[in-house]
Amino acid sequence: MSKDEINLILQIQQWDLDSFTPLYEKYFQKIYSFALMKADWNIQIAEDATATTFMKAFENINKFSAEKEGSSFVAWLYNIAYHSLLDILKRKESDSIDDENNISDDSDYVDYFQKHVQTEQILAYLWELWKDKKDLFILRIRDNLSYDEIAEVLGKRSSTCRKDFSKLVKKIANHFKYWIED
Repeated sequence: MSKDEINLILQIQQWDLDSFTPLYEKYFQKIYSFALMKADWNIQIAEDATATTFMKAFENINKFSAEKEGSSFVAWLYNIAYHSLLDILKRKESDSIDDENNISDDSDYVDYFQKHVQTEQILAYLWELWKDKKDLFILRIRDNLSYDEIAEVLGKRSSTCRKDFSKLVKKIANHFKYWIED
């Protein structure tokens, strides 16, 4: 973390609220694009999660220790974003379950699922392949976070993140090798 960033955080913690603006402007796009990808490109969810992230960061800035060695403001923000997204997605999932219970029985649904079952199986396989490691991949490749920062965001050990990422890269390489050889 840069000295300028540490100074801004310390100023915010001393009630210089205008100092939050440069941090917001610096990290808004990264947090928004992370939320957008995690929300499977649902703009409304990404916007809600981004707004919630910065609101929670602003409200809880005093809990962040800027002067602590190894502390990372960006990892702290991603951690907030990650958990905000989980909360929003859980609420959305709960709402969609309630909506599904209101769907009337219709033979068109049965026909649709019978015609598309192979496609759905393929998509399910690909989703499961990425489901547990998608965040790791996004944070490491797209956002270029260190393993220590990723560990802080995901609540895991740095060494676990490093091993998981190594396995993921090998799995992806083998997957694409298979498709290229065919």
